[in-house]
Amino acid sequence: MNDTPQTPIPAVAIIGVGPRGLTVLERLVALAAKRFAGSSETALTIHLIDPYPPGAGIVWRTDQPESLLMNTTIAEQTVFPDSSCTFLGPDDVPTGPSMAEWYVADGGTEPLHSTFPSRSLYGRYLRDAYRRIRAHAPDFIEIVEHPTKAESVIDLPTMDLPQSAPEELRAAVPEQLVRCQNGTTIVASAVVLAVGHIPSAQPEERARLAAFAEQNGGLYLPQGLPAETPVAEVAPGERVIVRGMGLNYFDLQTLFTHERDGRYLPQPGGHLKYVPSGDEPRLALGSRRGIPYRSKPICQEHPRRDWPLRYFTKDNVALLAGLDNLDGERKAGARFNDQLWPLILADLRLAYYHTLSQVRPEAFADDPGQLREAIGEAVSRHLTRRTWQETHPQAAGDAGAAETTEETARQGRVTREAFAWSEIEEALVPDPADRMSLHTLLNPLEGELFTSREPGEPGSLHEWMLDFLRTDLHSSLAGPTGSPEKALFTVLWQSRLLLKDLIVAGHIDRVSIDMEILGWFEGFVSGICDGPPPQRIAELLALAEAGIVSFIGPDMRIEENPDALEAREANAAAVSGTAADVASGAKTPGPRPELFTVTSAQAAGEITGSVVIDAASPTNSVSRAADVLLYGMLERGQLTAARLTLDDGREKFLNGLALTPRPYRTIDVEGNVNPRRFALSIQLSSKQWGLAIAANPGTDAATLNDSHAVAEAILDLL
Repeated sequence: MNDTPQTPIPAVAIIGVGPRGLTVLERLVALAAKRFAGSSETALTIHLIDPYPPGAGIVWRTDQPESLLMNTTIAEQTVFPDSSCTFLGPDDVPTGPSMAEWYVADGGTEPLHSTFPSRSLYGRYLRDAYRRIRAHAPDFIEIVEHPTKAESVIDLPTMDLPQSAPEELRAAVPEQLVRCQNGTTIVASAVVLAVGHIPSAQPEERARLAAFAEQNGGLYLPQGLPAETPVAEVAPGERVIVRGMGLNYFDLQTLFTHERDGRYLPQPGGHLKYVPSGDEPRLALGSRRGIPYRSKPICQEHPRRDWPLRYFTKDNVALLAGLDNLDGERKAGARFNDQLWPLILADLRLAYYHTLSQVRPEAFADDPGQLREAIGEAVSRHLTRRTWQETHPQAAGDAGAAETTEETARQGRVTREAFAWSEIEEALVPDPADRMSLHTLLNPLEGELFTSREPGEPGSLHEWMLDFLRTDLHSSLAGPTGSPEKALFTVLWQSRLLLKDLIVAGHIDRVSIDMEILGWFEGFVSGICDGPPPQRIAELLALAEAGIVSFIGPDMRIEENPDALEAREANAAAVSGTAADVASGAKTPGPRPELFTVTSAQAAGEITGSVVIDAASPTNSVSRAADVLLYGMLERGQLTAARLTLDDGREKFLNGLALTPRPYRTIDVEGNVNPRRFALSIQLSSKQWGLAIAANPGTDAATLNDSHAVAEAILDLL
């Protein structure tokens, strides 16, 4: 009889198995297959903890309506590393296909670079990727699914790491016990938090609206995933006040029309006519800016393509920092407003005026080449400057000087052009309507006042919005080469990708990322680049023309309706009766009272409604985490929000977790690193930007590099 104690089988727990968790699984399997090659017994167990199917997760569930579309094309996502990934060796081969390759192999025929697929199609790709990873895993790697939620992660008593572990990690480090909602417990040598979007505590104003609705017979639907929003509770004909006109709104629009048997009939010029089913609610739309995100200029006539940046390049960023290149140990320490934005602005001007010269040459009073020369000269002057500290010597002074610097940057942050440039621009482009105005593009309703919201009336917000939507639709259908405004899309799209790379590589000052890129540029880019396909703007226009949609205006304000009491009492009388009466159909609930009123300072009058839906995207701030797992870990001090020291010495909490550099080990409230615990996905926002964007094929995607680094670090622990 052999009494030799058995060595425990190393175990890894991946909590959250959407696309990010899936890429960690793929890398763990691929690397462990090499490391444990030839093993005759189980060498590694990987536990997957998610109440939703692995791969698709909650966001990309395959049972959601086919009418809900992605915001990117078929060609823009992958789970598997490809030849562009620098971590692959010369003998490594991709372990699976990109979505485009999978789609074509499965018989798909739609154009890859111009088709916005359904969310459920992407979910099917992710599910197939999971099955592929699992099927190709060697027998010595065990993969265990746990269709439940993780509720806590507990640090166990300490143990020594093996001698093969790196010296800095070979201290006593506890394994972890993962407790799940269904009673399962897992002892894990490493834990990966890839939980993605999590429930968030309601701000006071939203909590007040929710309580008021619940107490008085109205309905308030908080921020969340549109596919998970209980829209079936909204009755036909009810007036719904929608706060937010971004992507979540367009999903709700789809659920209230396509999924309620409304029909959109094609009309000339890419327009649509809406034929109601009678089951739709009436939608009143508002947001901070009062307009929806602008639609993407992508369709079969002009698919998405990369745009070569001329001025905002790695070489120019290195030049500004006095570096030979950005590949060495030294970091550029670039400031966005002062150093990088002028380069992006030059690329935007070049693209805009080049396109304008092609589509409306009569807009120029003289040779448009003079503008190109002025742009090039301005960039040359800019590149002779060096570090932010040299160009802002007052920043090293007292707090008052720092405040002056911050205010100066804020005032000139987005759209106000330099005086010398304005003189040249005005001389060559006489009509202000033809000039590039980023300020107007970002805030077209600024300074506008409307005496009415009604269709057909003079000074009506409704008529202004119809014109705005028609213009945006026509511009998108003309594409980046046919519309100067849409030419900006391609520049900003490429600029964002480069900024993401620079941030990951540590070349941009942390304060600048928070105060400038996240402070204003992120919202600016989102408004132009993250809008829906043109089809959705055409549908919104059709709904407005059909009287289904009305518009609130910018800076909307939702209040309790002072006249709601009478309506509430009438409603209470209408629904009185026994539960049996209601259940049998003898009595049916009456309409909800219009408890809410909404106004805008820029439009006369008010709109009342019985339902409020918050369609704005959640902040995803860990300090507002409302799920059991992250909230508990934060309360126990196992995790903490990242902090940033501002230029004036003040500290600020960030939305993401405090983490080490890649591979992103977690840091507790005392500043201690846990070598066995890693975090990815949205909670990585203190280290990265644009985390909601999937891994793109052929780009050496940061997401795949992150997962590879985590998998390597985990295997080094075992």
